[in-house]
Amino acid sequence: MSVKKEVRPRKRFLLRHVGNMGDLVILAPPVLANLKQLYPDAHITFVTAWGYKDNGRCRAGRNSNQGWGRRSMGGHGIHLMMTNPHIDQLVHWHDTKLSLTNNICREDGQTFPTWNSAYWEQEKKSGKYDRVIELDIGLTAEDNPLPALFTAAGLPPDSPMAYRLYFSERDREVAAAVMAAAPRPRLFFLETVAGLTTRSWDPDKVKQLEVAVEKYYGVPPLWFGAAHTPLYRGRPLTLRENIALLEHGDVGIGVLSGPLHFAVAAGLPTLTLYCDHTIERAAPAYFCGTQHRTLLGPSPDTLQLHKYLDNVPHLTPRELFVQNFISWQKPGRQATKSCLAAITVDEVMRVLADMLPSAHTRIAELISG
Repeated sequence: MSVKKEVRPRKRFLLRHVGNMGDLVILAPPVLANLKQLYPDAHITFVTAWGYKDNGRCRAGRNSNQGWGRRSMGGHGIHLMMTNPHIDQLVHWHDTKLSLTNNICREDGQTFPTWNSAYWEQEKKSGKYDRVIELDIGLTAEDNPLPALFTAAGLPPDSPMAYRLYFSERDREVAAAVMAAAPRPRLFFLETVAGLTTRSWDPDKVKQLEVAVEKYYGVPPLWFGAAHTPLYRGRPLTLRENIALLEHGDVGIGVLSGPLHFAVAAGLPTLTLYCDHTIERAAPAYFCGTQHRTLLGPSPDTLQLHKYLDNVPHLTPRELFVQNFISWQKPGRQATKSCLAAITVDEVMRVLADMLPSAHTRIAELISG
C-alpha cells in the first residue's frame, strides 16, 4: 500500500531594505541566510535601492527631492545584493517609477524589475506572501540590532550571525591582480576614518598615524574607499571588486561605517575606533570574534549617536564655547568634535602592535625565544 506524501506549499517571503550600504552587509544577509536555513525551499523577494537617497540640488538651487531610485555610489544596493545566493527575486526600489518589464534598472549586464511605493503597498496586501518583512527599523545607540531584526523576521533572536558579502569569481580575480604587487604588511585605512563628521576620527591624527605606521612597519598604509578606487586595465574597479581587495589585507582601521562593515565581511581583521554606542550596537569585535579589536573613546553615561553636541562631558565649558558645532556633519573644531576624536595615535599603535607585530618585533621574539 502506497502512502501519499504530504506536499507542503512553498513559503514566500517579501523583504525590503533601502537604507545604507553597511546595513546590506551587517543586517540583511543574516536575515536572508537564516530564513533559507529554516525554510530551504522558500522563495525570497528582496527589494532594495540602487544607491543613496538623492537629496541633491537642482540647477535653480532648489532641493530636487528625487528621493530613492537613481543610481549612485556604485549602484550599491542592487550591486551588492545581486550575488547573494539566498535571494530568488531582486527588485529595484524607486519612490515613484514602476517597471515590471525591467526597463529602468540594469546592473552588471542584468536587469531587474522596479517597484514604486504604490506597487509595494499593493504587493504587501496581495496575499501572495507568507510574511512581509521590513528591515528598515529605527535603532537607538543602545540597541542590539540583529535580535530585533531576527524577531521582526519571525526568526529566533539568537539566530546565527552571517556577516559576509558574496563575491563572484571575477571579483576575486580582479582584486588578486590589483593587489599582487602590494608589499606586506597591508594595513588598510578605511576612508571614513578621515571624514569631518562626528562619526569620524580627527584628520590631524590620521596624518600622524600614517607616519607612525610607515615608520613602524616600513610600508605606508593603503587607503580603501570610493575616493581611492584603483584601476584595472584602464577602468575603475566596481564596488564589489574594490571591496574584494580587502581579502588581501592584514588589518583594517576604521570607524563605525559602511567601509568598516565591508572589511569585516571580506574577512579582514579590523580595529574599530568607537564611542557613544554599546558594543552590541555594531562593533565587529562583539559579533565576529577575537581577530577584531575595538578602541573605546570616553563615552558618557547616556549614549548618543555621534550627532548631537548636548551634554558632552568630554568637553570643558571653554571647549564647548569655541566648538562652532552646527550639525553632526559640520561639527566644528576637529580635535574635540566628539569623544571619538579623543582616541590617540599612541593608543592605536599599541593595539596594532598586538594585532600585527612589526618585522623587527618578530625577529627580536625569535632571538629571545
